[in-house]
Amino acid sequence: DTAAVSSVGARGLMQMMPQTARAMGVPEGMESNPDESVRAASAYFAYLSHLFRRVPEAERTHFVLAAYNAGFGHIYDAMRLAHKYGGDRHVWNDNVEIYLRLKNDSIYYTDSVCRNGRFSGIETTLFVRKVQHKHSEYRLREEAFLQEHQQSGV
Repeated sequence: DTAAVSSVGARGLMQMMPQTARAMGVPEGMESNPDESVRAASAYFAYLSHLFRRVPEAERTHFVLAAYNAGFGHIYDAMRLAHKYGGDRHVWNDNVEIYLRLKNDSIYYTDSVCRNGRFSGIETTLFVRKVQHKHSEYRLREEAFLQEHQQSGV
């Protein structure tokens, strides 16, 4: 739905916040234009990938997806919390994702390493899981399709 507006104000096909869309070059009032929305989201994904360049490539997609959904500041907070409490700040599953969810608890969001305040990370962690699951599902379908067509000689 190109005219969609979320409960927090994200707009358009790619559900970008207006401020982020502006930063990615979308003119005001053009958030519902699908070409502008996809172009800006692609640019934002590239930007986020650069921000998380120190995260190993095998893990980076999790961090980029989470930052697209939550904003990179909250993800950086969760990375710092994971590191402080003995986790691996460059691993998403059972590490950073846990601390993102814990940012809803004042013990964690008031910790000196947090700079972006309270955040309920449940939606973001579920978003990352859902996108990764769909990606795996599509990859399996693609592989099955290719095998089927190789066997049939098409």
